[in-house]
Amino acid sequence: GTGTINTSDAREKTPVAPLTPDEIAAARVLAREIGSYQFLDAVATKGYDARLHIGLTVQRAMQLLAEHGLDPLRYGFICHDAWAADGDTPAGDRYAFRPDELLLFIARGFEARLAALEAAA
Repeated sequence: GTGTINTSDAREKTPVAPLTPDEIAAARVLAREIGSYQFLDAVATKGYDARLHIGLTVQRAMQLLAEHGLDPLRYGFICHDAWAADGDTPAGDRYAFRPDELLLFIARGFEARLAALEAAA
């Protein structure tokens, strides 16, 4: 199999703008939040054997973006879906990431950090 292809044709986009200092600062902070976690339903059924996953929560990412004066829901890496009750399914909502966009955001923070270290050397 092959991986997912995401359209990135320049003819379909606005020009790519540099990230702002606040965005870069938020990206650096988000990188420090990456850790391990387990899904609660897996822990309930598997206990210690529940697999470890690597990442962070959307709610924490949203909090950190807001602390840097950014509107989290303006960024494509933050997703929020809500649904109405339907038959036996109750109404609800769920937050999620688009990991490819999140990782590119964080990568820009890494680049800023490396550039600062190189400039200081």
